[in-house]
Amino acid sequence: MNNLEEDILQAICIGLAVATFLLNTGRGLRAIEVCKDCSIFLDNEVLKNKDQIFNSVSIAIYQTMFMAFRHIPDYTNAAQYGWKLLEIYRKCGETAKEGNLTLTLADMCAQQFKYAEARKLYKKAMKITRKIDDRNGTAFCYEKCGNMSHFLGKYDKAKEYFVKALAIEIEIGHKNGEAVCYGNLGTVFLSLGEYDKAIEYLENALAIMIEIGDRAGEAAVYGNLGTVFQPLGEYVKAKQYLENALAIRIEIGDKAGEASAYGNLGTVFQSLGEYDKAKQYLEKALAIRIEIG
Repeated sequence: MNNLEEDILQAICIGLAVATFLLNTGRGLRAIEVCKDCSIFLDNEVLKNKDQIFNSVSIAIYQTMFMAFRHIPDYTNAAQYGWKLLEIYRKCGETAKEGNLTLTLADMCAQQFKYAEARKLYKKAMKITRKIDDRNGTAFCYEKCGNMSHFLGKYDKAKEYFVKALAIEIEIGHKNGEAVCYGNLGTVFLSLGEYDKAIEYLENALAIMIEIGDRAGEAAVYGNLGTVFQPLGEYVKAKQYLENALAIRIEIGDKAGEASAYGNLGTVFQSLGEYDKAKQYLEKALAIRIEIG
């Protein structure tokens, strides 16, 4: 490496150190500007002829830009740099990193309610997890594809993905993942109007959540069971499950979950004709939602 190459690399390294410091201290916009300056230094014919060095430095710059734009947040520009990173990872044979970044990009799309786009990315990530024989990662991707399909109203496809995820979770002995899959299948059967199957799968999920001591998961399943019994007209059972969910939400300090439980109980009391209690619970739900913003 000649002196010019060393000088350019040193300047970029210093710039990246400064950008990282700015990002870590909440100054994402300034970090982005420094990274852009680093990109100008990188766009030098001297370094472009050094593939390994050029790719390594490009990865460092794009990673910092990606994190900075997510921090702002500016998901459009974050995605732009994410795709640039993916291209380099593919070129360099960094398969695991490519898979992890694809999952991150899929999560970003899901957060923006771009469910169809997110599902495509989760499917791409799934191909990578299969390629590297990552069974846990494959189950996770199946689950995410199931979630996106459910959101898109493709219930049969969601069921198919959740069944595949469940088989892997059982195979690898991941109890929490198994419980989540049972719960997901329960909500799909609820959407399909197959209430007996919904109850069966949710009860399987509940048993495992209690067994492994997952209080948040237990509360979520109680809430879903309460939701299942409402269209069946079994409001007393629905109330019981929702009260169980509420007690746990309060215990673990889950304010959003607490608000949801109060709201659901309010609708149950309405169905029971207990309008004063319905009003009381719905007002509590509203007060918590205002409190947490």
